[in-house]
Amino acid sequence: MYSVILTELGISVFNDGKMEKAFGFNDAVQDYLEIKNKEANLGELISFLGSIQRGVTVSDDSLLAILKKNSIDSRLMDSEERERVQSSKPEIIVESGFASSLQDAFGRLRDFALGVSSSKISKVSESPDLHIIQAINSLDEIDKIANVLSSRLREWYGLHFPEIDNMIDSINGYAQTVMAGKRDSLTKQVFEDAGFPESKVEMLSLIASKSRGGDISDVNLTIVQSIASQILDLHGLRKRLEDHIESEMAAIAPNLSAILGTAVGARILGRAGSLKRLAGLPASTIQVLGAEKALFRSLKTGSQPPKHGLLFQHAMVHAAPRWQRGKIARAIAAKAVIAARIDVYGRGLNETLLDKLNIRVDEIGKKYESPAEKDVGGPRQFRRNGGNPRYNPRRDSLDRPSKVRDSRYPGRGSKDGQGPKNKSKKRKKFGRRKSKR
Repeated sequence: MYSVILTELGISVFNDGKMEKAFGFNDAVQDYLEIKNKEANLGELISFLGSIQRGVTVSDDSLLAILKKNSIDSRLMDSEERERVQSSKPEIIVESGFASSLQDAFGRLRDFALGVSSSKISKVSESPDLHIIQAINSLDEIDKIANVLSSRLREWYGLHFPEIDNMIDSINGYAQTVMAGKRDSLTKQVFEDAGFPESKVEMLSLIASKSRGGDISDVNLTIVQSIASQILDLHGLRKRLEDHIESEMAAIAPNLSAILGTAVGARILGRAGSLKRLAGLPASTIQVLGAEKALFRSLKTGSQPPKHGLLFQHAMVHAAPRWQRGKIARAIAAKAVIAARIDVYGRGLNETLLDKLNIRVDEIGKKYESPAEKDVGGPRQFRRNGGNPRYNPRRDSLDRPSKVRDSRYPGRGSKDGQGPKNKSKKRKKFGRRKSKR
């Protein structure tokens, strides 16, 4: 009976326990992984087994699938035989000529294990959804850095021109104004180039001529303008990151982008860890992603659980009335799970998902047009056992006396009005006791 055994260094063919022929791997890691993925081209082995014209037993499922695909009469070894092959793997490698000795076989197997681990790490690192996660995290970090620099820029340049702090809300517009120089050099053209409307341009020009701010030296102005230049560079980098995330999400997760949007989908993808992991999460978990602290606080203290996490940034949830947000977030999370699974295991954009979501949101808006009684009042305490407090026999007993008499102190807690003997005496108040010397 012929047996085909897959080892980490090659494939061996045995006939009644004797080695018949061995087929070594040129690149052990790559060839072995190709067999495991059922993508290997085993022309020499197929030709040899075809010339035998007899049934063979195989030690590996993936190798069995390849042989059956090439019309080789083969079957899988039983579990005991496979365990025996696995326990004697180093001896088989030496007998097949893949190693010169047992010590050499163990060394080659160690190198093979390191190579497989390295290849798997490289494959995971090349996953495009991980690059999307890094991009959206970089986008959030850029926003934080730009906000910190903007507050410093407004405070510093505000010493020279304090009036425009309340007039210009845009970080980019304020930085462009600072790049123009001192307030004396701020003309209407400068404000128009910064993108301000005509009404605000007239007002800013008037304020610049009547400003009460102090003068600023050229050295300080140069430093302030360098901060403004950094803010403008961060604004450009942020724009490029947004375009990159949008294009990558459209290519990798088109259905998830259609349901959640590019920014919200990327943030939820980053919180889940990967697209495949996101596809394995239940909809209830996706609904509260980003609100973990509030969720565990509700489980610990009994307060109301959160209705949404990062999904609050979704346009449908954010624009909905307060009493509808939880229901809409639940519907979006359910469709997001389906979208993620289509992106992982399917292909193309499923347009019916978004249509069904819109229909469901419209139903929620019509059905819950006005808030219910429980939504009108303030927040209530959340109880896990159906809203009923737990029964405490010591606290809730009907025949429990109002006061419990302590037998050790007969005067305490009695109902006859007779307290301790010294009850009528006032307790003498003592001041600070002086120390005796």
